[in-house]
Amino acid sequence: MELSDGIIVLRPPAESDLPALADAIRSSQAHLAPFLPWAAGDYDENDTLEWIRRRGYPSEVGFVIVTPAGNLVGGCGLNGFNEANRVANLGYWLRTSARGNGFATAATRLVARHGFDEYGLARIEILMSTENPASRHVAERVGARHEGVLRNRLLLHGRNHDAHMFSLVPTDLDDVLTPVRASR
Repeated sequence: MELSDGIIVLRPPAESDLPALADAIRSSQAHLAPFLPWAAGDYDENDTLEWIRRRGYPSEVGFVIVTPAGNLVGGCGLNGFNEANRVANLGYWLRTSARGNGFATAATRLVARHGFDEYGLARIEILMSTENPASRHVAERVGARHEGVLRNRLLLHGRNHDAHMFSLVPTDLDDVLTPVRASR
């Protein structure tokens, strides 16, 4: 399935994406690794292949972000599904050279709408370290509600971080998102 807002396209990753994904992660480690431990210095194409093969509901629903020029610039998806409460976590990342173009914001809106429509979610949580202002700005631009700071919520590289908790419910996107164009 592909999702699009008419500008960016989100699609499931394929093994043919290995070089582009690994390059995007390796070239962006300085800003990714502090908050995404999986993007550590020894990251390679085998790590990418493992992610591609393990993703899938109910474990993880992941997409790659493709720009209008056809460049693969990041990823966005849902994980941590709690079916009993119809809740999931939403995460995103971009390669450094693609930041500041609205791609993460657009991808987050698309994935959130997809989660509500496709999986019947009642709530989507976006959690990030209080030391990660770029991620916080994406959540704010999407219209997610800041619910507070959770003390010692994230363990990153052996150190506990306080975390911002943002949430989206289906009506939060009603005024800011045109219908998602999905193709199978």
